[in-house]
Amino acid sequence: MKSFTISVITSFLVTVITCALVFTEVIDLKKILPEDFFSSSNEIKEVQIPNLVNLKISDAKLAAENLGLKIITEQKFVENTSPDIVLTQFPLPGFKAGKGDAVKLEVSKAMEITFEIMSEEDLMEEIELSPKIIMPDITGLNSDTAKDLLVKAGVIDIVENFAEDDLIDKGRIISFNPPAGSEIDESAIVDIVISKGPSIKMVIVPNLYNKTLEGAKGEISKNKLRLGKVKKVTDIDKGFDRIIGQSVQWGEKVKEGTVIDIDLNIEAEESIGW
Repeated sequence: MKSFTISVITSFLVTVITCALVFTEVIDLKKILPEDFFSSSNEIKEVQIPNLVNLKISDAKLAAENLGLKIITEQKFVENTSPDIVLTQFPLPGFKAGKGDAVKLEVSKAMEITFEIMSEEDLMEEIELSPKIIMPDITGLNSDTAKDLLVKAGVIDIVENFAEDDLIDKGRIISFNPPAGSEIDESAIVDIVISKGPSIKMVIVPNLYNKTLEGAKGEISKNKLRLGKVKKVTDIDKGFDRIIGQSVQWGEKVKEGTVIDIDLNIEAEESIGW
């Protein structure tokens, strides 16, 4: 009986001391017991693969990592699609996978733009070897300036034509062919049309005031205008037999052949009373 009592007391003391050592972490049970001893019997072994399509790759990685999945990416350029967007995935959404399994994602990438930098020597060589000339726009330029510009551009054969034009001043380019922006070679013929000025010439109306009738007729004829009506009026404050009015103000620019009416101041006839 005594030995039994001693055994019980000894076991009790060992248990108390062991618990105290474990509680104070003097003894680390995780190093003594098997690794799966502390694993929860409710731990999830399988997960459902989420839909990662159309997500940014950073968001897709975060969602996968939260479920314990690995991500494998493959980049692909797709026109009109922003870069770093998930295009397709495998396995598909809804499938079951174990933790640590991989999901393959096809991700959009930005279009690669490369620039080729040419040396100055290569650039000059390419310009010298190029057989094409870009036709400049010479509309409205003085004909001499236009021809000089064409020659500097490399055009050799220039054919001049002339035409009347009421809008383009004399000596300036009305039109040309080939049109501006066209690619031509050195052997191309360039036709240019140069303005001869207005088809109807313009003249300045002379000052007819205080001239005699004959003097006014001479001025009108000299300026290639036509005399219209001669209206006889009487104004005692002005000289008789002189022009005191004209239908078109002097100094105005009019077409050749424009009709000018004038007012001739004459002395009033005296009436005879009985």
